[in-house]
Amino acid sequence: MKLRVLGAHNVESRHTRMESHLIDGVLALDAGSLTRSLTQDELQGIPAIILSHRHFDHVKDLLPLGIAVRNAGVTIDVYAIQDTVDAVTETLMTGRLFPDFLSSPSIETPTFRMHAVEFYKPFRVLGYEAMAAPVPHSVPAAGFQVSDGQMRLFYTGDTGRGLGDVWEHVEPDVLLTEVTFGNKNEAGARAAGHLTPNMLLDELERFRAIHNRVPQVIVSHINPAWEEAVRSELAEISRSSGQDFIVADADLHLELGRESLRLLES
Repeated sequence: MKLRVLGAHNVESRHTRMESHLIDGVLALDAGSLTRSLTQDELQGIPAIILSHRHFDHVKDLLPLGIAVRNAGVTIDVYAIQDTVDAVTETLMTGRLFPDFLSSPSIETPTFRMHAVEFYKPFRVLGYEAMAAPVPHSVPAAGFQVSDGQMRLFYTGDTGRGLGDVWEHVEPDVLLTEVTFGNKNEAGARAAGHLTPNMLLDELERFRAIHNRVPQVIVSHINPAWEEAVRSELAEISRSSGQDFIVADADLHLELGRESLRLLES
């Protein structure tokens, strides 16, 4: 399984992109920076998207993506929990901001086809088995375990304290998770439903208690104001605990294996 990080922050600027990732060039995890990161041909080659929740920084590129592919006869299947499907349908896909991407007499096929998924009920998407699990956040949110039959990736999307409640239901080889704030802003992280490095370590210890191991960890969704602290604090945790972290950034390419992560050239 190959993972391409498209965006690894919660703020968009000249040097940062909002959360979005691409598995094997075909399955997108969230839509915060799809069109800013990919070529026209690459966009038309994405047949499916999984959305973790309805916050704007995770769904905003659905509209420009729709414009990019609508005249190519492409239909993209979008998978999310019902709360996210409803929010996207009722706010972004009304036809008032952009053309109607769900149904339009001017095109033969819809640009997006929405699918509501249930927690803990596996479903097939492309050649993968996926499953949604509830994660703690300020709005209803889901993490998704995605398996290609050889290894399992669990993408948390935005999550906060209590993530470890899902460890009895998923057992990933690789964890792609967030750390939005530094340790000194734990109060802010708790209030907003996000993680700090120390909070993530606590959740990983819960994983170890259940599975007698820890997954390989990729950290994303960093707030730029806290990035220096997050990187420093994760490095300190690595030195003191032996737990390694890969801190994601835009255009990072990884080959994911059950035992190791390999950096690929962009």
